[in-house]
Amino acid sequence: PAILVVSKVESDRIGIKTLVGAYSLKGTNHGRRYYQKIQKLPGHEHVNVFLYYWDARDGPDFSGWWFGDQLGGTQVWARCPSDEAQPPRVGWRIPWDSPNAEPGLLMIE
Repeated sequence: PAILVVSKVESDRIGIKTLVGAYSLKGTNHGRRYYQKIQKLPGHEHVNVFLYYWDARDGPDFSGWWFGDQLGGTQVWARCPSDEAQPPRVGWRIPWDSPNAEPGLLMIE
């Protein structure tokens, strides 16, 4: 896998298990690489999970790195307001509009 997403939280609150797992490189979006989760979700095999960057074209509140079911879609689980070239290791807000990131909730290795 190109990226591994982990959590120090044991429970599945806020859908953490949806995001945790291995991701493969799929292409580029808004000048950054984007990734798709390799494992399917038991009972939800039709759900795709992407990790991608969205630039400031829709305003600063929508710029940054995202976890969602499609690139630029409305179903999103987490956001990190960073413009780093690679997905940030920490700083993920879950849900995406949470005022702060909770340490250990989601990390990229």
